[in-house]
Amino acid sequence: QSIAASEMSSSNPAVAELLRKQDHAKAIEAEIMALTEVLENMPGKPGVKGPLVDREGFPRADVDVHEVRNHRNRIACLQTDHVAAMKEVEQALFALHQATKGGRVSVQPLDSEPSGPNSTPQPAAAPAHDATPPQQQEQPAARAEEPFALVDQVSESSPASRAGLAVGDRVVGMGHVTREEVSSQGMGVLSGIVRNHEGRPLAVRVQRGGELRELSLTPGPWAGQGLLGCHLAPL
Repeated sequence: QSIAASEMSSSNPAVAELLRKQDHAKAIEAEIMALTEVLENMPGKPGVKGPLVDREGFPRADVDVHEVRNHRNRIACLQTDHVAAMKEVEQALFALHQATKGGRVSVQPLDSEPSGPNSTPQPAAAPAHDATPPQQQEQPAARAEEPFALVDQVSESSPASRAGLAVGDRVVGMGHVTREEVSSQGMGVLSGIVRNHEGRPLAVRVQRGGELRELSLTPGPWAGQGLLGCHLAPL
């Protein structure tokens, strides 16, 4: 977490809860990816779905069947945990969005003086010419819900189309990924989470007509290219 996020979460319980749940979901995803890599690089390269018996129906001699099954069972359990974790993240995001919309979440600038009955009033500093006006100061709590991509193409009968994505939707979240992560890591961060959710529901939050909508997108093979069947243009 950045210093700004730490400061923000310490003064806003809703933000702290969101960050905690996002970290939990990320930890699960990291373990799934690590186990997947182990399976793909084991002797015999069984992978997550490779056969464990030969053509005659006997256990493969080039694969440690017991170890592979243990890893696959662990991945299955983690995937179930991840679905539950992402639902909690969605709930926390919605709660934060509502609090921000209602003005109940405020972010104190990092260089501001503490306020309260025991604080000492400080003289106002003269405005600097290069200082950012207060109304233009970036507020991390609100930034988490800023769109980072525009849906400019959706193919018919694709996973994106079945999920309800529409041209013109502005994506504000995909799984745990928000604008902050896209800004720091680039749009490539989306490829990883899409591959990790192949065949599993992925929460997608979009702005449409001034409203925030929650969609469930399941990446996977279809008649066209890719796992989504849509194009996202960075904002």
